[in-house]
Amino acid sequence: MPPARLAPFLAHLEDPRAFKRPHRIPSLAADHPDYVPSGGYWRGSVWAPTTYMVLRGLTEVGRDALAHEIALNHLKNVVSVFEKTGTLYENYAPEAPSPGTPAKPDFVGWTGLPPIAVLLEYAFGLRPDAPARRLLWDVRLTDAHGVRRYPLGTDISIDLYCPARRAPADPPRIEARATAPIELEVRWAGGAKVLKIGS
Repeated sequence: MPPARLAPFLAHLEDPRAFKRPHRIPSLAADHPDYVPSGGYWRGSVWAPTTYMVLRGLTEVGRDALAHEIALNHLKNVVSVFEKTGTLYENYAPEAPSPGTPAKPDFVGWTGLPPIAVLLEYAFGLRPDAPARRLLWDVRLTDAHGVRRYPLGTDISIDLYCPARRAPADPPRIEARATAPIELEVRWAGGAKVLKIGS
């Protein structure tokens, strides 16, 4: 994206009249005359692949904090609907934690993105570089969190755990094991460090 267009794009994304709805990010701005508050398929519904596309774009331009915020909102809404209905939907309503109208149930297809990629990459902050045997962990959560058997490529498995912290600037006490040597770069609000794991 040309740098001159980034600020207006981000302002539009953060505008509650347009895209910063209770479930971010609708497929059509809420201030558009054709917007449907219950979704209306592509007239306002929140879709996992388009949300993930925006998250990846925010990463590319260094807006990780905003990507994390949007990811947590998306996960919260998808999980809320799952807890009420026991399934994942094709798309979601932008104004309340409910399926979009219309929306197919039992739709793991692209709606598998939130509980896998969005959780691991944007809520937990894990960004793999398998060819380099390197993993970035951008720790933003203050609650305890982690993952077992995280695959780094096809031949390396990693167990990761971060205990609870009082504040984002507190250094995380990382617990990590890997089945082969890797570099683990840990970032948090107060700094960064590189750990050699599995060597």
